[in-house]
Amino acid sequence: MNRLGVATVLPIAAVVALLMSGCAADRGEPDRRETFRVTEGECTASWWLERLVEDVPAEAEAVARDALMNAVVTDEATAEWQVIIEDSDSSDAEIRQDRLEDQAHIEVVREQVRVALDAAGYPDAPTRVIEVYSALSCS
Repeated sequence: MNRLGVATVLPIAAVVALLMSGCAADRGEPDRRETFRVTEGECTASWWLERLVEDVPAEAEAVARDALMNAVVTDEATAEWQVIIEDSDSSDAEIRQDRLEDQAHIEVVREQVRVALDAAGYPDAPTRVIEVYSALSCS
């Protein structure tokens, strides 16, 4: 997995929890939605691209959209993100396996958008121009 830096990814668990707290209803139809299996059932994930600055270049939007639509979630990338999520959790409670799987799935896709933007000259720092928000529903 190509990471943009530990400082970028370590707060992921907190950000994911915040992003999945119901704010997705305000975003309209997602830019990507998919259903996938986890240990304890099935989840549907949704992702939205959102501009974070006023003048986002059309190229950056195209790169982000293409990366979001073509992101591939592999077992290897999911396993790597599970480790990152576990390592970034500051609580003493163990994270359930199905929760690790669904959170990791979301982050694999989000990471591929960030990596594509970085490769196109739109890195996260000093200013992220496009954010990938997500929501998750599992049964």
